[in-house]
Amino acid sequence: MDSLADSKTHPDEIDIDTRLAGELLADQFSHWAQMTLAPVVSAGTVNAIYRLGDVMTVRLPPSVG
Repeated sequence: MDSLADSKTHPDEIDIDTRLAGELLADQFSHWAQMTLAPVVSAGTVNAIYRLGDVMTVRLPPSVG
């Protein structure tokens, strides 16, 4: 799965996909930009979660507040 957009639960959610997560990572943490980035399937609705490499995760809030 490349996108977590199919799991929207709030009307104001931003579409977050692997491409966007990778671009944000490259802009803010360029030294980690070449690491593998993969979406994590979760029942949570507060963050879109991506695995970064083998030991880290990236959490992105899909909505404000």
